[in-house]
Amino acid sequence: MGSGSSMVVLMKKTSKLAQTGQKYPDMPLQKGDVSGQHTASKTYGLMTTIAMIVGIVVGSGIYFRADDVYLYTSGNLALGIMALTLAAICIIFGSLTFSYLAIRTETEGGLVGYFAQFVSKKSATGYGWFFLYVYCPAITTVVAWAAAIYTFMLLGIEASLGQQILLGLAYTAFLLLLNILSRQLGGYLQNLSTVIKMIPLILIAFYGIFLAPPLSGEALQVPSFAQEFSKFGWITALVPLMYSYDGWTLALNIAPEVVDAKRNMKKALIISPLIVLATYVLYMVGIYKTLGGPQIIALGDDSIYVAAKQIFGDRWSNVVLVVVIISVLGVLNGLILSSIRLPQALADQSIIPGKSLARISPKLQLSPRSAGLFGLLVLAWTLIHYLVMKFNLFNGGDVSEISIAFNYAMYIILYLAVFRLGKAEQNKQAMIVSVLAMLGSCLILAGSILSSPLYVLLFFSICLSVYLMGLRYSKQQNQ
Repeated sequence: MGSGSSMVVLMKKTSKLAQTGQKYPDMPLQKGDVSGQHTASKTYGLMTTIAMIVGIVVGSGIYFRADDVYLYTSGNLALGIMALTLAAICIIFGSLTFSYLAIRTETEGGLVGYFAQFVSKKSATGYGWFFLYVYCPAITTVVAWAAAIYTFMLLGIEASLGQQILLGLAYTAFLLLLNILSRQLGGYLQNLSTVIKMIPLILIAFYGIFLAPPLSGEALQVPSFAQEFSKFGWITALVPLMYSYDGWTLALNIAPEVVDAKRNMKKALIISPLIVLATYVLYMVGIYKTLGGPQIIALGDDSIYVAAKQIFGDRWSNVVLVVVIISVLGVLNGLILSSIRLPQALADQSIIPGKSLARISPKLQLSPRSAGLFGLLVLAWTLIHYLVMKFNLFNGGDVSEISIAFNYAMYIILYLAVFRLGKAEQNKQAMIVSVLAMLGSCLILAGSILSSPLYVLLFFSICLSVYLMGLRYSKQQNQ
C-alpha cells in the first residue's frame, strides 16, 4: 500500500481441503522436495513475479509516511534508513516463511486459505472476520483520506479534518460505483496508476541525491544517532513503515502459477523487498537532502509538495502533485476493486453469515449486496477514523496502522505452523526463518504499543474481539 499501501487479497474459492477445515498433512520440507502437485498452469517467471510484487507494494504509503518516519526518529537520517531496512528485513523473513506454505498448497484463498489448511477452519473464519470487518475497510478509509489531503493541497485549500473526510468518502463512493457498474473502467484506472506512481519517487530521489545543494548546518542539527537509538522511540517508526510496505502477501496467491515455484518464489520474495527498500531509501535520502529532517517533520504531509515546488517551481510542482493524487486514487481503486468481492467470497465459503451476499448478478458479474456491505463498513470506519484523528487517540497514528500491526500478530500463528513443520522434518532453515519472522512481528507490535499504549491495547482488544466472534460463529456452524 504499500497500503502498499496497497491492494487487498481478492478471495477466491479455496480447495475442498480448506472448505472442510481439514489440516494439511505434514509435508516434507527437505531440499529438493516439492510436496503437492499444483493444478494451475505455470505462467509466471521470476522477473514477472518480482515486477508484480514491487508493483503491488510501492503505492501511496511512502508519500505521506516519510514525515512520520522522521518524526519518530527525531529527524535523524541514519535512524530513518535503519528503520526502513529493518522493516524490509521483517518482510523478507515473513515472506520466506510463507513461501514454505505457498509451494505446498493448491488453495487460492490467500492467507484465509492458509489458516484453513495449515491451522484450522475455525481460525480461518476468525481471521476472515478480522480481515473483512476491520482490516480492509480501515485501510480503504485511510487511503481515501490521503487522496483528499493531496487534492485540497493541489487546490490550495486549507481544509478541515471534516472536509478531508467528506471528500475521501466522495472518492470512495465514486470508485465503488465505478467498479460495480464497469469492471473494465476500474481495471483501466488500475493500470494507469501503476505505470505513473513511481515518477515522483524517482524524480525527487534523483534531484535530492545528485542535484540538491549540501544541507545547511542548521538543518543538520539533529540528535545524534547513538542518543536517539538508545531511547528506542525509533521502533515506533516501523508501524507507519509497514503501511508503506503493505501488500506483499498478495504475491502468495500466484505461487501455484509460478514456474519452478520452490526456487523462484523464494528468490522473488527476497529480491522484491530489496528493490522496494532501495526505492524508498533513495526517496527518503532525496527528500531529506532537499528539505532537511526538521522541515519534513514541520511540513508533515505537505513535504512532497514543498519539495516538488523547490525542485520544479509552482507550475510543474502541481503536475507532480497530480501524479501523486492519481497514484493514491489507484491504490484506493485497487482496494475497492478487490474488497467489494470479499464478502461475496467469504459468504460463499460460509465464513460469514448471509448466503444472499454470495449471489452474483449476471449483468454486473459481482454481488451488489457484497459491494453494499463493504460500502457500509467503510462508512463506519470513516467515522471511527475521524474520531481517532480529531482527538489524537493514537499519538498521531491512524486506524490503518493498528490494523496492520494486529495483522502481523495474526501472522505469528502461521509462522508457528511453519516452525512445527520444520521441526517435524528436521529442517533447520525453515525453523530459523520462521523464528526470525516471529521476532519481526513482535518488533512491529512493540513499536505499535510504544506509540500509544492505552489506546493501542484498546484497539487491539477490538480487533481480537472481532477475531473471537469469528471463532464463535465457526463453532456454531459446526455444531
